Amino acid sequence: MKLRTFVVTLFALGTVALPASAARLTVWDLKLGTPVDQMPAWIEFRAYACGSNGGPVLTPLKGWEEFRRCRPDDKGLYEVYFEYDDEEEFIARALEDGRLGRNAGTVDKQFPVVTSALFDANGILQGVRLITDPRPDYKVDNFLAFLKPREEHYLYGAFITSQFNMVAARDCQRVPLAAGENDIGGQYTKLDCERIDAAQGRRYVVQVRYFRKPGQYERDPVNGTLTEGQFESSTRAEVFLATP
Repeated sequence: MKLRTFVVTLFALGTVALPASAARLTVWDLKLGTPVDQMPAWIEFRAYACGSNGGPVLTPLKGWEEFRRCRPDDKGLYEVYFEYDDEEEFIARALEDGRLGRNAGTVDKQFPVVTSALFDANGILQGVRLITDPRPDYKVDNFLAFLKPREEHYLYGAFITSQFNMVAARDCQRVPLAAGENDIGGQYTKLDCERIDAAQGRRYVVQVRYFRKPGQYERDPVNGTLTEGQFESSTRAEVFLATP
């Protein structure tokens, strides 16, 4: 949040107009192969921390340059979690402005996402990761945001595979349900997709999931009542520098 005092000024002047401003940066503005000291200025994003592959954030960080405080994964990459700048979201919420839908949270195509930058030991950005984020479903103040609910998060897969120029028949494999897993209303999605663009030096990876895990039911097995939220619905998207 860079300009909270601006909101106070707006109320003091009795105006509700939002200022024109440049679009905030997103994960797609990060350029693979960039050294850590040439990454966007820390103020362009917020809430830096060590990531946990889509799980809870770990050690808080001051910025990209502290990536070595994180534990490397099995590929030797250091995951830095970050969120998008929330200045305009804060102002829009204060003024109940309809533009909140474009500025709420860390989102891609209206899907809330967990975003991470992946550095190697030399501080070179080797990849970026986006995983659909279920947390907004449990917030009570998103009535203006129009974010996609968790039950639709598997649909993000169609958008991101198209963006990555993936073709299902060529780049994706349908994974069968494992023991104890079940479909949802007669359908399920378990797709693993990968495409290497040698010309651009990029490797794209996408996983899409929509099914019931073991122990998840449409109806409670004891009393027969309909359950809520007992399903997996998610999309994971990653872009890496392709190794020769």
